[in-house]
Amino acid sequence: MVIVISNRSYIDMKNLSIRSCKRFQSFFLFTLLRSQTPFLETHPYPPPSNEQYPIIQNLDHDLPYAEDGFFLRFDGYGFDENIMYPSCILGTSCYDGHGGIDFKIPYGYPITAPADGYVIWASFSEPADPCPGGITPNGNQGTIIIAHGNDYFTVYLHMLDPLNVQVGENVETGDTLGFNGDTGCTVDAHLHFEVRKGSWFFDSELPYVVNPVGWWAEEEDPNEDVRSNRSDWLWITNSFVDDGENGFLRFDGPNWSYANFGYNNDHWTAPPTTNTDESAHYAMWVFQAESAGEHDIQVFMPENSEGSTGAIYELYIKEDNGTSTKTSQEFNQQLNSGSFSVLERVFLSLDTRLAVVLRDVVSEQSVGSSVIFDAIKITPVTSGVIQEKPESLGIESVYPNPFNSRVKIKFRINSDDNVTLKIIDLFGKTILEKKQEYEGQKNHYFFWNGEDGDGLAQPSGIYFFSIYSDLINYSIKVVYLK
Repeated sequence: MVIVISNRSYIDMKNLSIRSCKRFQSFFLFTLLRSQTPFLETHPYPPPSNEQYPIIQNLDHDLPYAEDGFFLRFDGYGFDENIMYPSCILGTSCYDGHGGIDFKIPYGYPITAPADGYVIWASFSEPADPCPGGITPNGNQGTIIIAHGNDYFTVYLHMLDPLNVQVGENVETGDTLGFNGDTGCTVDAHLHFEVRKGSWFFDSELPYVVNPVGWWAEEEDPNEDVRSNRSDWLWITNSFVDDGENGFLRFDGPNWSYANFGYNNDHWTAPPTTNTDESAHYAMWVFQAESAGEHDIQVFMPENSEGSTGAIYELYIKEDNGTSTKTSQEFNQQLNSGSFSVLERVFLSLDTRLAVVLRDVVSEQSVGSSVIFDAIKITPVTSGVIQEKPESLGIESVYPNPFNSRVKIKFRINSDDNVTLKIIDLFGKTILEKKQEYEGQKNHYFFWNGEDGDGLAQPSGIYFFSIYSDLINYSIKVVYLK
């Protein structure tokens, strides 16, 4: 659900609806083809001594560029109060109508290209009139726009004079574009970083803007309805994410603390709270699985730390229709200090993205002086080789897919073997399991009617049919629509 914060309390919102099953089925294959591929190789600045700078203002998924009294964040949290400067909370509820993400970077710090591209705009021009929140502009605004040759354009605002690039220049990842400043509609120095898809043009009514952080809520993204541009995570990442990696983002808060011990000799902490109304610190890790199958999510806890015994990690698995499935897992951060511990086991395919979000909110029974933010990794559970067409077994066809009442899965076995067949949900839970010895050189069939082993009907969603032998396993995605 979308969470709306009004008077610092949580209430349900029903103004955002889930796509109907028919619409999902009609566009299922289309959304697979147009899924956005991460291309940003770095953050848009050189790493500082404490690894990275926080995000102070998020993109508003509810009408970017338009101040309509409601601010909707990438994780589905919505706000209808304290959503404009100076009353909005940096990193949390800033701000209504914002069309990008803002990094808290020092004045005069280099701004660099996060990917190869071609400069199509580099100039100083009059700022927006009026400025958001009615602030007074600080002279003309320094703006750079880069085309990346993949239908994406990155935009950099508030740059200092002079700019370091000119229109027509090619840039490579890491090249200095200019220096961070406070030009145009801004009060303090920061980088406004924006990504547009389909055009570099600024259109306040039908914006081309997408969120490079992605959209991770359980409901559809209202911004996607404007131009069918989907917001997906756009930074290149992998199965291991530390606080200085591409896959890690920290959002601004008043009491972050940096420590020079932990994994790779550093980590971040924030004071815990049991009151969601007082939450002011959070961070996210985003992963790309390097193999299909079950994976353990493992978190690292520094030695000699006093972490929270009731830290709450939120797990988001991105589905093909652009929404996410979310679960929460409580974890004792005082266990196994100096090493990795398993947080949860999930099932991932090669095209599935996983996000882990940790906030400063802990359980009522939690003890410990801080919430710890350090390295997280995902590791395959099985050591077998996962192949698209293994020689000894394979899946020939799945029909229909998506299915409504029953799916027929045809698989082959080329030698006598003991085989395990499983239906697994997005979070690695086994819904149905069958073990059987098969004779080789034959095609076989497996039918599933959407029920578990006890005959209980399962909800609509994405599942995986997995076939295992002693040495290898193979999995395929199945979509169940009631």
